[in-house]
Amino acid sequence: RVLAPLLSMMRAWMTEGELQDPFGEFFVCADASVPLEDLWTRMYSLDIEMVPSFLSLDLARKILLTGKSVNFIRLCCAGQEPLPIASRPGPLLPSPKSAGAGALRRSGSLASAASLAMPSGGGPSWKAAATTLALPGDARTVEDIPGLNINGSSEADFMGRKELPFAALNALVEQAAMRTNNHLVALMMDHYALGEHCLALRRFLLLGQGDFVESLLDMAGSELSRNASDVYRHQLQGVLDMAVRQTNAQFCSPDVLARLGVKLLQPSAGEKAWDIFLLDYAINSPLHVVFTPAALQKYDRAFAFLWRLRRVSHGLAGCWSQQMVLQRHLVSWLPKLRSRAPELRMEMRQTLHKCACLRNEIHHFVQNIQSYVMCEVLETSWAKLQRGWKKSLDLDQVIAEHQQYLSSLEEGAFLAPRTEPVLTAIIALLGLALEFTELHDQVCSSAFEAVEVLHSEPDGPMPFARSLAEGRAQIDQLGASFLARLQSLLRALEAQATLGQVSADLRFLICRLDFNGYYENKRPLR
Repeated sequence: RVLAPLLSMMRAWMTEGELQDPFGEFFVCADASVPLEDLWTRMYSLDIEMVPSFLSLDLARKILLTGKSVNFIRLCCAGQEPLPIASRPGPLLPSPKSAGAGALRRSGSLASAASLAMPSGGGPSWKAAATTLALPGDARTVEDIPGLNINGSSEADFMGRKELPFAALNALVEQAAMRTNNHLVALMMDHYALGEHCLALRRFLLLGQGDFVESLLDMAGSELSRNASDVYRHQLQGVLDMAVRQTNAQFCSPDVLARLGVKLLQPSAGEKAWDIFLLDYAINSPLHVVFTPAALQKYDRAFAFLWRLRRVSHGLAGCWSQQMVLQRHLVSWLPKLRSRAPELRMEMRQTLHKCACLRNEIHHFVQNIQSYVMCEVLETSWAKLQRGWKKSLDLDQVIAEHQQYLSSLEEGAFLAPRTEPVLTAIIALLGLALEFTELHDQVCSSAFEAVEVLHSEPDGPMPFARSLAEGRAQIDQLGASFLARLQSLLRALEAQATLGQVSADLRFLICRLDFNGYYENKRPLR
C-alpha cells in the first residue's frame, strides 16, 4: 500500500512522460522555466535525496532517462510516437484505463492488484505470479516470506496480507528503458539522419570534400582577397552554390545542401574577407541536442584552422604553376637574355631558384601538417565515432560519443587549450607562407615584365635587375624567419609529452617534419 503511489508515479513517468507528483514526493524533478531547446540537458534532474533506499542510483537514473526520452520524442520530434503501440512494455502497475485499475482503486491495497493476475486456489501458476511481486533485495518468491503457506492459502488469505513487496522491478525498468531508448536512438539515426548530417559537417565544415574545397578556393579567391567590410554574404553564397554545382557535392541530399550556407564574422579594421569567412550548416530540432551551439563553435574553430591550411596549400600550388609557366616562357628568350642582359639573366635565375627552394620547404611543412590533421586525426576520430554510435544504447551515449569525437579533433588539430603554443607556432608559419605567396607573385611579375620589355624594346634600358635583387633579399629574410619559426614549432611539439591517443602519431609528425635532421643541425649551440 505504501509503494502504490510511488510505482504509479514511475509508471506515468516512464510510459507517458508525466510527472504526477503534486506533493513533491518523486525523485524526478522538472524545471518549467527551462526553454524547450534545453529539455534534454536542463529541464529534468534527479533529486538523489528522494531516491528510495530499495532503488539504486543507476536504476533511478535509468528511470529519469526513460521519461526524459519519452518527453523528448513528444515535444522535440514533431509527429513521432514515443513508442509504437505494439512495442510498449507493460506498466509497472495496471493502467488506470484497465479494469484492474478500478479494482486497485477500490481495494486500496497492493494485494488486490496482485490478485487480479492470480488464479484462486494456489498451485504453480499462483507461485509464478507471486514471484513477480518482490522488491530488489527482498524475498524473491512467496516461499521466502515467513508465515505464508502457499499450498494451503486461498485468494482471500493472500489478499488479507498487509504487505506484498514487488519483484523484478529492475527487470521491468531495464526493459522499459531499453525499448524507449532504442526507439529514440533509431529515430535520431534513421528518421532524422543524424549520421548523414554529421557526415555533411565532416565534408563541408571539416573540408573533407576535396574537390568542393578546391573549387571554392578557386572561385572565392578574388572576393575573399577584398577588405572584409566590402564583402557581403549573398555574394559569397552565390559562389558557394556554384562550387557545389560544379563538384561531386551536388550529389548530396537536397536537405543537406539546403542547410549549407555562408557565415561572416564581425570584421575588424584591416582584416581581409579571408579572416571572417566561415561555412555554416543550419541545425534544427531534434538534431540540436547533438549539434549544440558549443559543438558548432568547435566546428567553426576547426574550419578556420583547416581553411587557412587549405588556403596556403592552394596558394603554394599556384606559385608552382606560375613558376612553371615563367620557366617555359624564359626558354625561348634565354639566348637574348644571355647576350642583351647577362646580369639580369643571372639575377633572375638566382631569384627564381631561391623562390623554388623556399616554396618546396614551405610546401613540405604544410603538406605534413595537413596530412597529419586530415588522416591521422580526422579519419581515425571519425572511425571511432562510427564504432561508438553503433554501440550506443541511449541518446546520452550518442551525445557523449560526438563530444568525444570533437575533443579528439581539438586535441589532434592543436585547438585544445593545452596545445595553444603549438597552434600559435603553426599559425605564425602559415602567415609567413602567405607572405611568401605574395612575394612570389611580385617576383614573377617582375620577371614577366622584364621579358616583355626585352621583346618590345630590344635596345631599351633593363631596370629590373635591381627589383629582382631586392626580391631575393626579401626571400632570404623570409626564409630565415621561417627556419626560426619552424624550429620553435618543433620544440613546442617535443614539449607535448603526452597527447592521449594521438601521441604516437604526433611523434611520427615530428619525425616527418625533420626527417633528415636538417632543422636539428641548424639550431644554434647553447
